[in-house]
Amino acid sequence: MPLDPQLLFRALLGAGVTGLAGVPCSILNHLTLEAEASSEIDYIPASVEGEAVSAAAGMWLGGGLGAAMMQNSGLGNAVNPLASLSIPYEIPVLMIVSWRGEPGKKDAVHHYPMGAATRGIFELLDIPATVLREDTNLERAVGDAVAYIHKERRPAALIVPRGLFQKAPGGGTGPHAAERPAPALAGSDRAESPAPVRFGGGALPSRSAVLAAWMARHPDDLAVSTTGFMSREVSSHGLVDRHFPMQGSMGFAAGIGLGLARSVPERTVHILDGDGALIMRLGSLATLGALAPRNFIHLVVDNGTYASTGGQRTVSPHVDFPAVALACGYRAAASCRGADGLGPALEWASEVAGEGPILLQITVNEREAEGLERPLLSPQEIALAFRDGVAGRG
Repeated sequence: MPLDPQLLFRALLGAGVTGLAGVPCSILNHLTLEAEASSEIDYIPASVEGEAVSAAAGMWLGGGLGAAMMQNSGLGNAVNPLASLSIPYEIPVLMIVSWRGEPGKKDAVHHYPMGAATRGIFELLDIPATVLREDTNLERAVGDAVAYIHKERRPAALIVPRGLFQKAPGGGTGPHAAERPAPALAGSDRAESPAPVRFGGGALPSRSAVLAAWMARHPDDLAVSTTGFMSREVSSHGLVDRHFPMQGSMGFAAGIGLGLARSVPERTVHILDGDGALIMRLGSLATLGALAPRNFIHLVVDNGTYASTGGQRTVSPHVDFPAVALACGYRAAASCRGADGLGPALEWASEVAGEGPILLQITVNEREAEGLERPLLSPQEIALAFRDGVAGRG
């Protein structure tokens, strides 16, 4: 007999899960509906499965415990941040994954390849995965998984087969589904987007000059920096109690920052992004624009190249990042092209901070600082130092 879907939601709350980031699946529809309607859990409607994992990781960095929900059809999109963020940094994330195409079960033909691979993917990543069945004690299964991720500081997964939970009339489930209002997203009632602000003049600055100017203005704010030379240079300053330098999970700095900002809304969170990384995950702009964390500053340092992999060209000359951000719901956006405009641009960002999210694109030259190396601290040490710093334990 199918289970009451409320049991899983209540089990998550009882185990201490404070946030849920997810991409919808009909098998997990009850969980989305309950999370949207509940005041007991923070729900982030992610643009892609990897963003859900990254946002859940950011929740943990901010002192909470996040779960990432998705259908297994998109599990491949989550492999990168699982393998290069959650596992090496030892950031606990609870995975809740539907099982489409389960071997031996009738399903759409395009579900079978991933259905056959689902358990194997978790095995290859050494992520313990529990398949929930009708005779499963959900409270115990969730509690055991959460106990594991706290103890081992690794992800764990719960796999939900088709038909495990009851369905309510109309496709919704649970007491909230029938009268559920439309989600109150922060940007849904905003006026027409403002025009981007433009700064400039003079020769292009280097990334080092931009970071030095930024650090002088924001010595105590929290920051997540994208992978590559950006994080290498940021980490050279040794401020891991408030700066989180990514190694891997390219494109998901904004996702991490969103989960962090939702966990500590009273703190200002900066994203030190790159043009190539943001192009890889432009969907994050839509998520941020809709949820609109107020103290969120998205700095895009644009050198037009993938610097750390040899300087290959990006397509950033064809992308107006401020215009895209505004179209996605960012409250303000600007660009800066030229060292003479750097100071005014950063001053502008400081003035509009608190009414975010805001985005500032700064075009820089291709010069790199000498001797940039990966952080001396291990990823695990970085994650703990940053989380402790956010909590005021540093």
